[in-house]
Amino acid sequence: MIIGIGTDVQTISAMAQTASRTPRTIDAILTEKERQIFDQRKGKHQIEFLAGRFSIKEAFSKALGTGISRGVGFLDIEVLVGANGEPILTKAPLNEGVQAHLSISHTGDLVHSLVVLEQDMTSNHMNQPIAKHRPAWIEVSAEALKHNIAYIKALTQTKKVCAVVKANAYGHGLEVVVPVLQAQGVDAFAVATMDEGIWLRDFGVTQPILILGVTPAYYIDTVAEYDLTPVVPSLEWLESALNVLPHGDKLKLSVAVDSGMGRIGIRNHAELAAVVALIESRSDLTFESIWTHFATADATNVDYFEQQLQNWYALVDDQAIPESTWRHLANSGTSLWHELPSHDMIRLGAGMYGFDPSQGDLPNRDLMPVMSVKAELVHVKEVPAGSSISYGATYTTTKKEWIGTLPIGYADGYPRAMQGMTGLLPDGRRVEVIGRIAMDQCMVRLPEALPVGTVVTLLGQVQDEKITLNDMATQAGTIPYEMATSMAQRLPRQLVD
Repeated sequence: MIIGIGTDVQTISAMAQTASRTPRTIDAILTEKERQIFDQRKGKHQIEFLAGRFSIKEAFSKALGTGISRGVGFLDIEVLVGANGEPILTKAPLNEGVQAHLSISHTGDLVHSLVVLEQDMTSNHMNQPIAKHRPAWIEVSAEALKHNIAYIKALTQTKKVCAVVKANAYGHGLEVVVPVLQAQGVDAFAVATMDEGIWLRDFGVTQPILILGVTPAYYIDTVAEYDLTPVVPSLEWLESALNVLPHGDKLKLSVAVDSGMGRIGIRNHAELAAVVALIESRSDLTFESIWTHFATADATNVDYFEQQLQNWYALVDDQAIPESTWRHLANSGTSLWHELPSHDMIRLGAGMYGFDPSQGDLPNRDLMPVMSVKAELVHVKEVPAGSSISYGATYTTTKKEWIGTLPIGYADGYPRAMQGMTGLLPDGRRVEVIGRIAMDQCMVRLPEALPVGTVVTLLGQVQDEKITLNDMATQAGTIPYEMATSMAQRLPRQLVD
């Protein structure tokens, strides 16, 4: 939703005269980081940059509805330069969930600026509410989570455990999972994005937090502020990050090595040596860890795994890496089915949450599923033969049947592909999911009239019967990771023993 638009036009030659006549104007307009960019430019490019920053900040203040000097100053707004030369807003007095779209254009002696402010309808304060008053929910087993961590630690004899909690703790819910992990004494956390790391810090996490995805270098001041550990994917990224690291700030770094995943990381020996040397030459940098990621650790054929391992050794073994730097190569698949290449630390994701990354292809491990999905019957009725159920009339009764409605659907992460799956009644009997699954509801065929409020388990175990993430993934033609992480935020998460 657009909430503000601001435009501005400035004459570049007039700005040149002002800067020449009153040099202190430059520092009144530019932040310290903007001034660094200004100083690196020469001749007309300097003045074009200065005029552009003056103009974009005027446009920004107009979009806010304040104007410069009415509560917002030039130094309250910072616009740096992206990898492709685009303007990047790195500091501004914006409310949570507001995004700014910037444009700066130079035409002859003029610079034109446009700022559009948009309310992000997916931001935290605009998120759909958690459906606490609807009888459908996710249960998170503290016992299973503790068991899985202890089991894998004993299996691997690792020194440290890094708990991977990206994507809302693999769909299990950060706010319920993180306290259990802290109580278990995990040594570090791993996330996919800087924002997830900031959430953990705000939640009270004090352990090291590794960002596994690439963070744009221009955010490095925020990374340092929150004491997060960004990944170094290349020498170019590291040099860019150091150019904007505020003087006096300290930064922990984690270097990624691409041994064959082909996603992020350094795959050249000389480049890795240059990165190591640069980190070690700076007193404001800490070489916290170096790592890689295996593409086939959960596969039956180990040839590519072994090839990646040899690539790692060839890239890393003779590098001048400090002994204090953690080497963490093992994800859940490596931890469960391979001898550890390093015992410094393992990264636990799927295994910690109790599902089998190999989907049954490799030997069974003593893991306990952490997530269960349950819903109560909200409506029960008997329908005659020939009655069609749900959208598309894909299911029609052949005799009188009892039909139960559950308040959960594909918007909750229980996808349409689950038609034909079963749920479990409290006594362990199975009931079939019939008809198309709707956005917020689905139907099951009941063996007899059952009371409204009867709990149906769609994922989990009842007595000796169970429905696993692997079962759901097979039904949907996908992997258990996708099933778990697709569980919607609006489903309440409940921690159980």
